[in-house]
Amino acid sequence: MWRVILSLLAVTAVVRAYPSGAPSTACTDMFPQHGPSEQTSTPPYELVVDKIIYAGGEEVQVTLRRTGNSATFKGFFIQARTVGSTDAQGRFTTLDSGTTKTVNCGSEANSENGVTHTGRTEKTEVTVTWTAPANRVGHIQFRATVVQTETVFWVSEVTSAYVEDPTAGPVPTPASSDSQDVGVTSNGCGSTKGCYQAPTNCAPPSCEYFSSWQTDGNNVLFEVSGTSNGYVAVGISADNTMGLDDIYECVYNSDSGDTTVYSSWSTGRSMPERDTTQPQGGISTVVGSYVEGVVSCKFTRSINDAAAGRRKRQAKVNNGRFYDLNNDFYVLMSKGSTSGNALSYHATSRVVSSGKVDFQSNTQVTGAGSPDIVKAHGSLMMIAWICTASVGVLMARFFKHLWPDSQLCKEKVWFAIHRAMMISTVLLTIIAFILIMTYNNWLWAFHAGAHAIVGIIVVILALINPLMALARPHPDQPKRFIFNWAHWAVGTAARILGVVAIFLGMDLAALDLPPAATFIMVGWVIWHALAEVVLEIHNCSTSSKSGRSEEMEMDTAAGDPKAKPLRGGNYTGGHGIRKGILGLYVLGMLGFLIALLVYVGLN
Repeated sequence: MWRVILSLLAVTAVVRAYPSGAPSTACTDMFPQHGPSEQTSTPPYELVVDKIIYAGGEEVQVTLRRTGNSATFKGFFIQARTVGSTDAQGRFTTLDSGTTKTVNCGSEANSENGVTHTGRTEKTEVTVTWTAPANRVGHIQFRATVVQTETVFWVSEVTSAYVEDPTAGPVPTPASSDSQDVGVTSNGCGSTKGCYQAPTNCAPPSCEYFSSWQTDGNNVLFEVSGTSNGYVAVGISADNTMGLDDIYECVYNSDSGDTTVYSSWSTGRSMPERDTTQPQGGISTVVGSYVEGVVSCKFTRSINDAAAGRRKRQAKVNNGRFYDLNNDFYVLMSKGSTSGNALSYHATSRVVSSGKVDFQSNTQVTGAGSPDIVKAHGSLMMIAWICTASVGVLMARFFKHLWPDSQLCKEKVWFAIHRAMMISTVLLTIIAFILIMTYNNWLWAFHAGAHAIVGIIVVILALINPLMALARPHPDQPKRFIFNWAHWAVGTAARILGVVAIFLGMDLAALDLPPAATFIMVGWVIWHALAEVVLEIHNCSTSSKSGRSEEMEMDTAAGDPKAKPLRGGNYTGGHGIRKGILGLYVLGMLGFLIALLVYVGLN
């Protein structure tokens, strides 16, 4: 009997809670008059506003709706509050008296500065109109309590983007900016949402570029993320080149700490243009974050201008840049630095989808491949630091006393080969550097991160070493050993950093090599190290038998191409084996190199 009575009381509580809506006593804490405790998880609902700047007496359309295909809701309570305050501002007008009613919060009669539900019907979306006070009251944020069931509800956790007062001070940093990741994820790619990922199959926050799209009725929920200290932008384009593009910029302002989205359009290769009166024209539900070098944003865009309702009157639509997503388009993405909220054209990195995208499908989209100039840059650097530099160093280190009675181009054979290989390394490095700088318009490539920094150091070291060689002292000079050590140190540093730069470059979206290429590169490193170990062991073995050593002699003229062999002209001990090791090494090295070049060419 008691169970029946308690059940009836619970049902009565639900009936009392939902039909009447929120009472004025809930204005301060916005807490429902039922249920045990509020939810602490992220609410599956959102508040959408059609303006981000307001004037005195201006109307703002406010929509509360579910995200994706989440559960419906039965109850709600919405207020417009001055940021940092619990004071309700403005006045609400209900568009459907059958489902919504206003609430008077505060001492003023008929203030109508809150709005709540009137029935128990399940809802997916509710739209009301808010009228700002005649005199601006600072930055405004809409907050909502949403009731899904008697025991499942979120108290004042559903918030809108700030609606700014242009006469007030700087906008406070949103909670989602730098302190809380907005949660862009690759979960559901290919099943519940479409995705573009670079490098291929990456997962945020490790993606250099990431964008996803998910249809919800007449809207598309976009997610954008990328490694950047400024902005990441996604463009919707009729072709795979810049120009006449519908663009959405996820911008981190390092001065204010804010991360938000701006809509813009491009008419060529110049910087995108924003509508100064409606910088978020055509989009809503904007949230963003900047966490540890990753910029992320989420926003909602109507499928077409008809679905956009009032937003279709905005300048972006009128200028023909609000593309109808019932059609297929290319996805373009770029990133770069910012100055405040403005984009700076500092060698932006760009990627594009391999084909047109259906934004109402859940397809995982691949990239169009690397530009030829980027492929050429990577290929030349691989040839330089995997092939020519390695052979040149091995010749100087282990083969000075082979072919003692032979000459090549009037020089000792080892020196002629060493010089040819190292000159080739320098020339290939310079050409590769010119190519990539041309691609980046001779501007610093911030997006390339450590690869760009290490690459510049490699270029500098590659230029220093031959200049040092031209100015080397005569072998008889007492300070010749200083050159020997410096030449060895600079060359070794360049070789190591050259290989590091290749590894770093393989993971960049501009090249986007598959993981197999990285394993091939690791294989070559092991192959080269094994060759040096075997040659060193062979050197020690032959030295112990002959009583002579071929180890590096930094304090003698051992590096002089004119000097006589340390062992005498007729010494040939172990040279046949050493030549065989060299031949085997070169064959293996060429195999690894060709495999890498094939991956670069096919990508």
